Amino acid sequence: MTPRIAIIGAGLSGLTLANELAPDAQVSVFEKSRGVSGRMATRYADPYAFDHGTQFFTVRTPEFRAHLETLLAQGHVAEWKGNVVTMRVAEPRTTPVLEDRPWLAPHYVPVPNMNQLGKLLAKPLSGPDHAVQNQVVLNTEVAPLAIRDSLGWHLFDKECRALGAFDWVVSTAPSTQTARLFGGYLSPAEDLPAVRMLGCFTLMLGFNKPWDRPWIAAKVRGDASDASPLEWIAVNSSKPGRNAKVTSLVIHSRNDWAQAHIEDEPLGTQKALLGHLSALTGIDGLKANYLAMHRWRYALVAEPAAHPPLLDSDLQLASTGDWCAASRVEDAWLNAKKLAESLAQAIR
Repeated sequence: MTPRIAIIGAGLSGLTLANELAPDAQVSVFEKSRGVSGRMATRYADPYAFDHGTQFFTVRTPEFRAHLETLLAQGHVAEWKGNVVTMRVAEPRTTPVLEDRPWLAPHYVPVPNMNQLGKLLAKPLSGPDHAVQNQVVLNTEVAPLAIRDSLGWHLFDKECRALGAFDWVVSTAPSTQTARLFGGYLSPAEDLPAVRMLGCFTLMLGFNKPWDRPWIAAKVRGDASDASPLEWIAVNSSKPGRNAKVTSLVIHSRNDWAQAHIEDEPLGTQKALLGHLSALTGIDGLKANYLAMHRWRYALVAEPAAHPPLLDSDLQLASTGDWCAASRVEDAWLNAKKLAESLAQAIR
C-alpha cells in the first residue's frame, strides 16, 4: 500500500520534502496562506512586486552549491549585484553616515520573483510524473491532531472539515506551532526545542519612476539600540528579472523592535516606521503610489537549536524547520533533505 503523508506548510522545507517523497508516496501539502513559498514570498501590486520576506540567499555547502548550479543554468536563479551601503545612525532621527558595504560572497535571488522557487517545487506535485496523485492545498489551516486509528491520523481544518486520513504527519511550522499541532502525543524526550522566534515588520513602497540613487540596498546600524527601528532597506526593483521602470522598496524593521511592538495597532506601527524612513533617507512613504505593511510573527530564530529533525517511527510524526538550525534558506533545504532521507528509510 502506498504510504499517505501529510505535510504541514508549503514553504521551502515542506515543498522540498514533498518532492523528495512524492515518487514513493501519496503526498498532500497543506498551507494556511493563499500561496506557496512561506517566507520566500512575493507581494504583487502591479506594476510593483515586493519580496517582502526573505531577501536573498548565499551558499556555504557543496550540496547546496550543486543544487544552485542547476537553478542558475535553468535561469531560475541569478546573482544580485550592485552597490550596498551601511547607514550608520548615531542618534534617533539624525542624518546617517553612508559607508560602502561590500558583499564578501555572492548573493542570489530567484527570478523573476522570490516565490519562483516555491512555484517550481509545487508545480510537479500534481503532475503526471508520479504514479500516485499528490496535491498542494492552499488556504487550509490544519487543526491540532486528535484522532488516530487503524486508518491512520485523521486530519481536520480549523472549521472541523475532514482533510483525510494519513499514515504520517510532518510539520514544517515553527516549533511552537508544531508543538500545538502535535499536542500531547510526543514524549517528554521528544519535546521540541523551545526556540524563540522574533517577528519583523515589512514596509512596501512603490513609486512610478526608476530608482535614482547609487545603492541597491542598505543595512541600518545604530550606535544606540534606540537609534532606529529600521534594519534593512532594499530596492527590490534592482534585482534581476524585476521591473526597473518603477521603484519597489522593501523596508524591514529590526527584529527586537518588532518583537516589542508585535501586538501594537498596525497603523501606529506603520506611521512610526515611515517617520524613521523619512528621517534616514528623505523618502516620504506617504507620497508613494503604493504603500502597505506586513507583519511577520515568526521571522527569525533568536538562537538556533542545532537540533536534528524530529522523527517518531512509532507515532509516525516528524518535523523540521528553522528550529533545527537557523533561518537561512540553505539550512531549511539541507534539513528538509535530511528528514526526507530518514522518512524514506522509516517508510521502507
